Amino acid sequence: MLTPAQRAMIEAEEALLLHVQTALAKQATARSSRGNLDQDLVALRDQIAEERAEDHAMLVEHMMRLAALRKTQDRPLDLPVEPHNPYFAHLQLEDTHQGAARVRDILIGKRAFIDNRLGVQIVDWRNAPISRVFYCYGEGEAYEERFAEVTQAGRVVARRTLTIEEGALRRIRSGEALLVKRDGDWTLNDLEHSRLAGGVGKATRAPERSLGGKPDQRLPEITALIDPEQFNVISSPRSGLVIIRGGAGTGKTTIALHRVAYLHFEDPARFSGDRVLVITPGDALRRYVARVLPALDVRGVPIATFPDWAHTTLKRVLPELRKRPLTDETPSGAQRLKRHPAFLQILEQAVRDEARAFDEAMEEAGGAPLLEAWVRRRNLAPVQRVQAIRRWLEGPIRKQLAARMLEIQRLLRSAEELLGDVFETWSGILTDRVHLAGALAQAGVTYYEWELDQLVSVVAQQADEPPDFRHLDADRRQGIDGRALDEGELQGRLDVDDLAMLLRLVQLKHGRLISGSKPISYEHVVVDEAQDLSPLSLKVLIDAATPGSPVTLAGDTAQRVVLDNGFASWSELISVLKIKAHILPPLAISYRSTQQVMQLARHALGDLATEGAPRDAREGAPVELMRFEDEGEAVLFLADALRSLRQRERRATVALVARTPMMADLYYEGLKRAEISSLRRVRDQEFEFTPGIDLTDVYQIKGLEYDYVVILDATAAAYPETVEARHLFHVAATRAAHQLWLIAAGAPSPLLPPALVEAASR
Repeated sequence: MLTPAQRAMIEAEEALLLHVQTALAKQATARSSRGNLDQDLVALRDQIAEERAEDHAMLVEHMMRLAALRKTQDRPLDLPVEPHNPYFAHLQLEDTHQGAARVRDILIGKRAFIDNRLGVQIVDWRNAPISRVFYCYGEGEAYEERFAEVTQAGRVVARRTLTIEEGALRRIRSGEALLVKRDGDWTLNDLEHSRLAGGVGKATRAPERSLGGKPDQRLPEITALIDPEQFNVISSPRSGLVIIRGGAGTGKTTIALHRVAYLHFEDPARFSGDRVLVITPGDALRRYVARVLPALDVRGVPIATFPDWAHTTLKRVLPELRKRPLTDETPSGAQRLKRHPAFLQILEQAVRDEARAFDEAMEEAGGAPLLEAWVRRRNLAPVQRVQAIRRWLEGPIRKQLAARMLEIQRLLRSAEELLGDVFETWSGILTDRVHLAGALAQAGVTYYEWELDQLVSVVAQQADEPPDFRHLDADRRQGIDGRALDEGELQGRLDVDDLAMLLRLVQLKHGRLISGSKPISYEHVVVDEAQDLSPLSLKVLIDAATPGSPVTLAGDTAQRVVLDNGFASWSELISVLKIKAHILPPLAISYRSTQQVMQLARHALGDLATEGAPRDAREGAPVELMRFEDEGEAVLFLADALRSLRQRERRATVALVARTPMMADLYYEGLKRAEISSLRRVRDQEFEFTPGIDLTDVYQIKGLEYDYVVILDATAAAYPETVEARHLFHVAATRAAHQLWLIAAGAPSPLLPPALVEAASR
């Protein structure tokens, strides 16, 4: 039963909505001194025929103005706000104006409309200064804010969030009361279930300890979380390639890092920190790993993302390319072809063809003995092959070929120079359109002609020397738009896929990565979230390990966020790479997320969940979908929920996840206006791993874990029924350790269970 006060509140809000809609209707029908312009135009036409010629110009000009005004009458009226949903919040303030007490109603919507004559004031939630009072003060609280250099003070009489659908009031939230209109009747709903609560602080993050008065950023001990199945993987004596599979939260990263620690413990000399390489998907996880490994007594391990490692390594093995900057502006068609697994074979064939081209020259320079020695060593990498021939020539054959030795040495110098030229081979392969088309066709690659044209054109630009602006002063290096002259340019720049190709060519030509005469190799290579690297990049990393050394790949194909990298499945990857691997059974238990979260995440994946579903370890809070008409209404709801959570659980970690950086910025500005404490806008992996609220986009959050996760735009626009959207939604949802909320300011995503959408619509 509703109380008299609640019924009075409903009547007041319905009356206010009717008043606003009436004002908007008057705005739509009003005519601003239009008069009968058609009659005026006819009269002017007749007057022109009767007046003197010298008056015609003035009359024609007046006639043109009237015609233009008449034309505007035919345009549809663009109302400042939507009559069916004019606002989503009501703020009633009591203050003093010109010495007299007053009570005023301020409505908050997504567009502003102010008509003082009719007593209607709707402000834009994004930029109206007065909306700060709604965000930052509760009902009954006194406020004091400075607006337009004037300090205003008063009391918040009422603070209500409203849902208006199709012109009718459907919900009113005031304090802890939620009134909902169903089937024509108003009822009181329980708000207790719509709270972020229950986090027990088990997310892996820095504990609130102190060392010398400063927070201790070390991570807690996680070895106790290892189960028997995981320990068997960690302690396996297998060498070679091991693939650790498992869904979100099953402990893949934990196992991989403990395998590093176990091998180090068993043989600390061989598996010392500087002889191990760990590749992470992003800088945030890199910093996480950098804290975990020392806690496991392994120090000095190089930890990097693949782009950072590849760029650093390329500058070591090909110092002539040091001055070539990186770009992420490669067009999509060229990028897709560069990442195709077919380039593994194309590069190998190109290197073989280059070496075979010296067969005839070897026979001419040294006759049958030299040709036979050259052919017999064809399984060696070309540069190693030349070096092996040099060593052969120092043996007994030297006397037999003494007369030809000068010519042979000249040929070998030429061969070593040409066969060792990585950059020339790379640019030659990717700019020869005819040869490239044939190679792609032979490999069975399906592509569009425009993609191939784009690839050839892009690499031709990249192969040029970088533009040199050193002769220009700082001011002249910028265009009139303030951007650098070479911003967005491809000339002389390399992308991440080029780095992989160039490093692979170094391996094919030299037999290994080598800097000067010093090889670059590792005794154990670990790649986390391997499914988001291309097969070519993975091949480079695998071959960076010394022969017979362990390589550990960890990943989950259900969590792919890069879909054009040529990676389809683990079995296909092994086939493409032509290597042996131990593909371990999928890890069976999800330790991070609750059953409720995992059920939703698997529903979103649909038939893309190909590796079996892990058993969920524990029950948790139900996943909730909150529907709103506008992002501004959602911000108001979130501000209250987050403020309450921060008061109750100071150590909680919260992730607010948007599909795009633009949507993340919109929510950040709104929540910042609401003065939500510990709110951090994470744009480029700068996660702190400390209690607080991180607001970011889904591409940033891969591999991380939070007590609470709110997906800010669980809408059909952000997450349609596509392969990419399914994977991204799965990644965002499975970051939650305890509770997951979905916000939909618009039509809900089709990836959501119908029952969940129906429940949110009641």
